[in-house]
This record gives sequence, structure tokens and C-alpha cells, in this order.
Amino acid sequence: MLYRIARALLIPVFLFFYNYRISGRENIPKSGAYIVCANHVSVIDPILVGISIPNRIYFMAKAELFRNILLRALLNGLGAFPIRRGEVDIKSIKTSLKLLKNGKVLALFPEGTRNKSGEVVAEPGIAMLATKSKAPIIPVAIISNYKFFKRTEIVIGEPIELTEYYDRKLLNDEYIKISLDIMRKINELKRDKINGNNS
Repeated sequence: MLYRIARALLIPVFLFFYNYRISGRENIPKSGAYIVCANHVSVIDPILVGISIPNRIYFMAKAELFRNILLRALLNGLGAFPIRRGEVDIKSIKTSLKLLKNGKVLALFPEGTRNKSGEVVAEPGIAMLATKSKAPIIPVAIISNYKFFKRTEIVIGEPIELTEYYDRKLLNDEYIKISLDIMRKINELKRDKINGNNS
């Protein structure tokens, strides 16, 4: 309930302040679990993702945010759950896999944290979750300078299926390579949209 209310309130607010446009909605699966992957530059990126995807989304959020009792209650109500960054957090992995097994939608930022450098970086976790859950990945490119009243573009790409890796035991380096490929796909969506807009 809290998620639906928050989303309904934020859609007009962000439409007014960030003038966002969404393309590629037809690429969103009609049913079943999937993983939304987006580039990450600003603290508002989770909100932009949340208002772009019609299904309720579950997010990972850094564990430090859950130390405050009121903030923890709010985050839980919004579908967020904690992850300890910089280490292998088995509990958050299990939570993610359980959500996907139950047909839920999970949103992740493969870069792991905000990345303003433009360098292609990615954590292995997204590839591991996608191959173990066998859920498709929906790449999302956020194109914005995050200034009020400037156009923000949100591009939803075609599903990425990692079927060739299902039921295979992969090394950490292989997971990283797959995750980097996903980030490159997101960057391609950004370039294609920018080039298309400039043509």
C-alpha cells in the first residue's frame, strides 16, 4: 500500500521537476519475475526506475540506512531490504532469490554505487542472481543532468536472457564479465537514444 501511494505521489512531482519521458515500455514483461538493471549517477535514480516500471519493485539499499528505526520502517514499506556493501552478503542474496522465485521484480544497479566517471564498471552479483534465478534482465538507461525542468530520458531495453549460463557453475571473473556486458548494453541504449535525439 505504501509503495503504491508513494509512487502515485512521485509520478506527477518528478514529471514536473524532471520532465521525464519513458520509451520502451513494450519491453517490460507482462508477468513473472524479472530483474531491472540501470545505470546509477544520482540518489534519485531508484525513484526514476520505480516510476518507470508499473510492477512493484524491490530494491537493495545499503545497510547503514536501516540503522534508524523510522527510516528502516519506511524503507521496508517501500520494498527495500539491506545489503552490506564491500562483502558477500549471503542474507541479501537469499532474499533476492526468494523474491524472484516468488515472481517479484527486483531492481539493481550493476555498478554497485553511484558512478559519475563514465567508466564501465560492474559487480558480479547481478549476473549471479540472473543465472541462478533464471529471470530475464531488463536494462534501463537513465539519461539526465538531474537539473530541474531539464529533460530526463528513461529508456527500457529488450529483455536479456542468460540462458547459455543457466545450470552452469561459473567463476567470479565470469560473473563480472557478464555484468560488464549488461552495463555495456545499458550504455548502448544511452548512446542510441542520444544519437537518435540529435539526428
